[in-house]
Amino acid sequence: MQATPLQPGSYVMGLTPFDSDGRVDEAALRDHIEWMARENIGYSPASPATGEGVQMSDAELFRVLEVSVDAMAARLPVIASNREFPTALQNVQYADRAAGLGADAVQLYPPTLGHSSVPTVAMFEAFYDEVLSATSVPIVLSSNFMTGFEIPTAVLDTVISTYPSVVGVFKHHPDQQNVAQFVQQFAPRTTVLTMTQRLMFSGAVGAQAELDNLQNVAPRLCRGLHDAIAAGDLARASDLYQQFTRLWGAIMGLTVAHSVPRVVVYKAILGLLGRPGWHARKPYVELPSSAHAALARLVDELELRSTEALV
Repeated sequence: MQATPLQPGSYVMGLTPFDSDGRVDEAALRDHIEWMARENIGYSPASPATGEGVQMSDAELFRVLEVSVDAMAARLPVIASNREFPTALQNVQYADRAAGLGADAVQLYPPTLGHSSVPTVAMFEAFYDEVLSATSVPIVLSSNFMTGFEIPTAVLDTVISTYPSVVGVFKHHPDQQNVAQFVQQFAPRTTVLTMTQRLMFSGAVGAQAELDNLQNVAPRLCRGLHDAIAAGDLARASDLYQQFTRLWGAIMGLTVAHSVPRVVVYKAILGLLGRPGWHARKPYVELPSSAHAALARLVDELELRSTEALV
């Protein structure tokens, strides 16, 4: 029986709040998820990058998932991320445990072998067959150029046709035509998630959802953009997209200027907004104090506190 496709909407690669000693701050995590839920944002905890999942132990990773499920309280889907495990067995074990903790779906990355290794078509096919024949957990596939390669669309076509547990597929690529063709091919059959910065284009050709990280600091803006595009309100979508690109561009500028990952900038913004759990975990370093004045001006100029209903 075909599983119900993933609920359309806006999903966040959720930040993991840490205290000043680098410990997972569960109270701050619950507070963050409550904020996302109020703004109708689904949650994907402990992703490898934004969620700092690779810096966590197995026990921490599963505890963050457990708290996320409990805090979301079935209001919106929780999609368990993973550490891009290279073997089928690791992915099966992870998916089953995540489902046991209440995750609504599990994101399944392709076999990431490291050091620029690219799987062959035969390797892709064998990997997906082994994983998906061994678990019935709802699965969101992922084809993200940041891994260094894409999953061949012919492979994805076969996987989606063969395994009813596939409820969605995430697509990220800098070439908009690449994304558009992907969406047109797969959106009629499953929920396609893209990045929010692609939404004006991907939504026009049928993408139903986004999985991104800017929602961590601007959930109302991101959900509003999704809803405006879904409703065909182009005037509203244009206004929100201008706000989005200004915020996104400023964040990317800070990451380049100070050689820090986006999560560090996001957490600095959370600190300026008075949100808890904004410390990054080592080896990440916090944004230099010299950058905080510019970031504070940005937060004020964009009126984030009021537009995100934090005052």
